[in-house]
Amino acid sequence: MGAVLEMMTRRAFAALALAATLTLAGCGNDGSSNDYQRPLQVALARLTAGKAAPTLATLNQSGTLTLRQALEADGQPIYRISYARLKYTNLMAPYGQNGDVQTWASQDYETVSLRAGMLVATRGFGADLMSSVGPSVARVSSAQGTTQRQYFYLDGADQKQRYDYTCVLASAGIEEVVVLAKSHATRKVTESCSGASGRFVNEFWFDNGQNLRQSRQMLVPGTDNMLLQRVID
Repeated sequence: MGAVLEMMTRRAFAALALAATLTLAGCGNDGSSNDYQRPLQVALARLTAGKAAPTLATLNQSGTLTLRQALEADGQPIYRISYARLKYTNLMAPYGQNGDVQTWASQDYETVSLRAGMLVATRGFGADLMSSVGPSVARVSSAQGTTQRQYFYLDGADQKQRYDYTCVLASAGIEEVVVLAKSHATRKVTESCSGASGRFVNEFWFDNGQNLRQSRQMLVPGTDNMLLQRVID
C-alpha cells in the first residue's frame, strides 16, 4: 500500500511539472498561457527545492509544505481525477478552452473536458467518451425532474455509436466530503439513468449553491464511474 501511495505522489508532482510545458496556443480563445504555467512551476520548486520529488513521508514532516499547501499558496486551478477501472489517480491542470468547455490534462496528457464540472469528453483512458450531451450544472443542481443524456463512443471499426438515457434527479441530503485533505460541507444530488444499454447513477456534491466540488460521473457503460474532485478553484 505504501508503494502505491508513493507512486501516486510522484505522479502528482509530475502533474505539477506539466505546467512547464503546457500552452494554450491553438487550444482556445484565452492566450494567457503564462498564467497557467507559472503557479505550478513555483509550487514544484518550493516542494522539490531542486531535488527529486518528495516522498509521501517527507511531505508530512514538520516544516515541509504539503501538496495542498503548495497548491493553495500558488492558486493554480487543479482537478484530482480517479478512475478505478484503470487504478488511476492523478492531478490535472487547465489545458485549453473551447467556448464553455474547459479541457484539463495530466502530465501524461490524459485529458478530461468539462462544462462547469459536467463531463463532456475524455482522451487517454482506453475506451474514451468521445463526446456527450446532457443537462447543465444548474439543471442538475435543482435536484428534481428528469433529464436526457446522449453519450458517443467509437466501436471497433471506428464508427461512432450513440447511447441514450433518461435520468431522474433527486436530492440525497447533506454530506461532508474530503478533497485532498480538506473538508467541504456539500449538498448531494443523484441522477439515476436508464436506457437500452443499461442503468447507472451519477452523483454530484455541490458547495456554495451550484459550485460542483465533487462528482462521480459515468464514463463507459458497465464500468466504474470517474471521480472528479475540484481541489483548487
